[in-house]
Amino acid sequence: MSDYVEKFAANLKNMRKQRKLTQKDFADLLGYSEKTVSKWECGVSIPPIETLFNISKALKLSVEELFKSNSIYYLGIDGGGTKTALALSNSKGEIIRTLRTGTCNPVDIGFESATDILRNAIYEICGDIPFSSIYVFAGISGGTTADMKEKFYNFFSKFNFAGFSNDSDNRNIISAGLGKRDGMTLILGTGICAYIQKNNEYTKVAGWGYLIDNGGSGYNLGRDALNAYFCAFDETGEKTVLTEEIDLIYPGGPQKLIGYIYNEGKKAVASFAPAVFEAVKKGDKTAEEILKSNMRQAAHIVETAAKKFNDDKKIPLILAGGLTNQSIAVELLKASLENIDKYEIDILSTEPVYGAVMLARQLKEAEE
Repeated sequence: MSDYVEKFAANLKNMRKQRKLTQKDFADLLGYSEKTVSKWECGVSIPPIETLFNISKALKLSVEELFKSNSIYYLGIDGGGTKTALALSNSKGEIIRTLRTGTCNPVDIGFESATDILRNAIYEICGDIPFSSIYVFAGISGGTTADMKEKFYNFFSKFNFAGFSNDSDNRNIISAGLGKRDGMTLILGTGICAYIQKNNEYTKVAGWGYLIDNGGSGYNLGRDALNAYFCAFDETGEKTVLTEEIDLIYPGGPQKLIGYIYNEGKKAVASFAPAVFEAVKKGDKTAEEILKSNMRQAAHIVETAAKKFNDDKKIPLILAGGLTNQSIAVELLKASLENIDKYEIDILSTEPVYGAVMLARQLKEAEE
């Protein structure tokens, strides 16, 4: 007997008995034989879709409730700038399914495309598990911009989950790195953003988008590298190793490169950040100053956020994002802090999606 059929059989039997109907009473109500109802409740067979609607009407419940599991599941969604990760856990907290798909950032791809990606991913990872048995937390990059939080809320409400909430993907990192502790997170990815978690309240520092933030992100590194590249080309700047590294990434030359950048936008610019690190390894002073300048800006964001903490205890600071994979970036960030002993610095060691799973579990705990 499949899990799907087993759930239906058990639910049908329990719901029929709750309404004090015998198998014969129920069979007469539907126009079926008592033997057929018995087969349904034993898991021998399952009714056709038209009959399922009649059963739901007779029992005054939804078709989905006929397949509801007694088990509870937790679905975490991490909609990052370059990918969307999903993880589903059982009631014991064991991850039973994971899935990765394309970005669902509505700022980059539009709300309709974002919800198409999310919808397909949700159906794929949930499979035969009824939505009414699942608690969901979705942290989505760009998911709180303008009216996006409300629009995503309305989108998730149509699934009939047991419970759900949606917010920025930064909440996933806070949960994965800090749990319920007071502290700070600093994301050094395509973008940059710091969050303060204190007394169960959240405050954002920076993270206003690539057109506004001053530095410290992959986008800013790529932008500064490209600026140096084109200055070298028109001789308002010097040609350095960084120029060669950019040519290796995009060998088409300045004219084709400028078209590529303006056609592809933010991600294309950020894709040149690795050129900075490669040039630094080769002793390029221009690249070194670009990296130092950006890490000074990141340190300034950290120190601004730290002003919210007035006690003498060390402040937990969780670093996350792709730039943390570059040890030189982390070292320069630490060197730029006025008082490094003020912080307890860790690099996020788990994927943010697991923080989303923890937040989904907290939705259930809040009901108890």
